[in-house]
Amino acid sequence: MKRFVALALTLMMTMSLMTLAASAKPLVFTDEAGHVLMTDEHVAQANAIIMPIGGVNEVVVTVRFTEEGRRLFAQATRDNIGRPIRIYVNGELVSSPIVNSVITDGEAVITGNFTTQTAHELANALNGTAYVYEPQADGFMNRMIRFLRRLLMAT
Repeated sequence: MKRFVALALTLMMTMSLMTLAASAKPLVFTDEAGHVLMTDEHVAQANAIIMPIGGVNEVVVTVRFTEEGRRLFAQATRDNIGRPIRIYVNGELVSSPIVNSVITDGEAVITGNFTTQTAHELANALNGTAYVYEPQADGFMNRMIRFLRRLLMAT
């Protein structure tokens, strides 16, 4: 039941986004020294979701890499445990997650006190698209999200 509610909540939040425009945003992953580890061509998809972590639901960004990206990211995480991999969009630092372990499966989770909006902004930057998340104070989608959150917490 929790899994269904979490999936429904994620779907509802994703559906509430309004697409403004797709744009080519140069995306670069670097190490601390500024060496380029990967680029936008290595990201297959990124999403903002709610994920249970340590018994608490957190807003996170998931990233799935291409096959080449999987290999590059595995090497990047192997070489940078305990250090950040910096993510730049159009030359601006947008995230600097610390590598906690070697990631070889081509899928990463970025955690870090995200709001729904900031997680969507990072996911969209990683996808190379521009979106605006505009929750309506009393909109149907917000009421449904609040309902699903209460249901998830109750189970």
